[in-house]
Amino acid sequence: MNYVALRGRSVWITGASSGIGLEMALLAARAEAKLFLFSSRAELLKKAVALCATRGALAVHFEAVDLSDYNAAEEVAKKLLQLNGPPQILILNAGVSQRSFAVDTELAVTSKIMNLNFLGAVGMTRVVLPSMVENGGGKIAVTSSLTGVFGFPLRSSYAASKHALHGYFESLDLEYGALGIRVTLAILGRIRTEIALRALKGDGTSYGIQDPALKKGMDPRRCAAKYWRAILRGRRVKVMGGIEVLMIFFHRYIPALFRLIARKVNSK
Repeated sequence: MNYVALRGRSVWITGASSGIGLEMALLAARAEAKLFLFSSRAELLKKAVALCATRGALAVHFEAVDLSDYNAAEEVAKKLLQLNGPPQILILNAGVSQRSFAVDTELAVTSKIMNLNFLGAVGMTRVVLPSMVENGGGKIAVTSSLTGVFGFPLRSSYAASKHALHGYFESLDLEYGALGIRVTLAILGRIRTEIALRALKGDGTSYGIQDPALKKGMDPRRCAAKYWRAILRGRRVKVMGGIEVLMIFFHRYIPALFRLIARKVNSK
C-alpha cells in the first residue's frame, strides 16, 4: 500500500518499543512521518527511535513513561501538545495481558491492567482531543483483542480492560465523528509478539512463557501493514489474525461451540 498520506503527518504511538507498535512506527518512518513514540521500556524505545530515524522519519521524539500511571499519561500528553501541537494520528497500542484465574488475581494487578490498557489511553486521548477537533479532526486507532469481544479463561481483567476500550471509543466515535474524528478499533487475534511473555500472573509477576499458539500467529509486520491500511481507509473495526478470529462468529451464532472451545484453555 502507498503510505504517502502519512508524509509529514504527526503520529503518536504508545507501546512503540516492540511488537506491533514498533512495526507501525517503522512503516510510518518510511513514509516520512513525524513520530512521537511512547513506552515504559526506555532502552528499547531508544533503539526504536534510532531505527525510525534511519528509515526516513522527518522527526522522531520519544517519551519513556509508564502509562499505567494515567496521571503521567495526561502530563506527557499536555507537554507534547504545548510543544508540538496535537497528533493527526493517535495510535493507542500500549497494553499488558494476563494469565491467571479471576479469584487468584489480586485487585492491585487488575488495577494495573485497567490503568495501562484503559485509563492511560483515555487520559492521553482526553488531553489531545479538543486540539485535534480544532485542527479539523484526526484519526484515533485503538489496539484491542478478541477478548474485547468476548470473555476468555485466564484473561478476566484483561478482557475487562478491552471491553472498556470498546465501549469508550465507540462512544467517542459517535460523539465526535461529525467533528472530523475517526476511530479505528483493531481487534487482534494471535500475533507473533511478546505479549504472553510479558503478561501478568495473579500476583503481578511476569508470566514469562510464550504461548505455543502465538508462535504460529500472524507476523507483526503484516499485522502493522493491515492496521495502517485500516486507519488510512477510515475503517471503524478491523479484525486481524488467523483461524482463531472465527471465535467471533462462534460466540455470536454458535455459543455452545464457543464455550466448548474456550473452556479447553482451563486444562492447559
